[in-house]
Amino acid sequence: MKRFSFMLLVFAGFLNSANAVQNQSEIQNQNQDQYQDERLQSGLLVVVNKSDDSISIIDVSEKLIIKTLPTGKGPHELVMSEDQKWAVSTDFVGGDSLTVFDLNALEVARTIPLSTLPGPHGAKFLNDNERIIFTSGKSKHLGIANVVTGKVTNKIETAQDTTHMVTLSNDESVAYATNIGSNSISVVNMSNRKQLKNMPTLSMPEAINYRKSAEELWYGANKEGKLVVVDPETEAVLATWSGFSFPYRVLFNHDESVAMVPDFRKHYIRFFDATNKKELGTLALEKEAGPQGITMHPEHDIAFLSLNLKNKIVAIDIHTQQVIAEFPTGNNPDGVIFISR
Repeated sequence: MKRFSFMLLVFAGFLNSANAVQNQSEIQNQNQDQYQDERLQSGLLVVVNKSDDSISIIDVSEKLIIKTLPTGKGPHELVMSEDQKWAVSTDFVGGDSLTVFDLNALEVARTIPLSTLPGPHGAKFLNDNERIIFTSGKSKHLGIANVVTGKVTNKIETAQDTTHMVTLSNDESVAYATNIGSNSISVVNMSNRKQLKNMPTLSMPEAINYRKSAEELWYGANKEGKLVVVDPETEAVLATWSGFSFPYRVLFNHDESVAMVPDFRKHYIRFFDATNKKELGTLALEKEAGPQGITMHPEHDIAFLSLNLKNKIVAIDIHTQQVIAEFPTGNNPDGVIFISR
């Protein structure tokens, strides 16, 4: 009898201990959820829907689409001015236009036709918050357009096949554009709008970004499935990683210590220590997710990644490398931005 009572006491103690651990775990999860909610309690996501010829405007706190606006045909990329006043979609597949959005009114402001610069794709806003530089793969040019006046102000010839994505140096003195068909990166002097050179690359370069803190170019080579870091001055290769199938984009966190590269075909995103040139880890996304457009939260180290084949956006904590929220989109989302509210 005494032994039976002793066993009951031991069992009761075990249950109490287990309950305490469970309660502590639940509290920790609640605290983590609360922290995540605090970081995502306000703001708007805006994403292009390739198959719908539209953008979706999504309330982050409610996780709801609150408005849909039209674009030109086949939008792919979406860029925003630093002052968050303007956004522009590049209407790549048949649109041959730029659609300009007023982000204060959340309305279409104007459409800029591109009859001489068809097939606009990659784009970046300049520091004046009124002009963008964009690629025209069909015409082998870069273009500069004023989104306020709706006028194309400059055309810069690359003479390279399928000029596709573009990035800028620290002071915007130099633009770099990947040329998928010519296996090169065009280097352009922005002060006189003249091409300086074409840097040879691995096959089918697409993704590109300039790491300002170290003055490095990071690009993805689709055919070889590699991520490459180069010195744009000497063209020396500083680092290379293999194993990709389609390294779609390159994005840095706020202090540029972490680089993120989604792979459209392998359905994951890989993380890299950008300073020490070491791989940090891989986040496997859901099956057949098709990750594409990616952008940063303006304050926190949270990346927003569009899942083209799942019609949604996921928010990713960069340091834990985990998905912390999901948001609905239209059909086949790609380029994405975040508006502070």
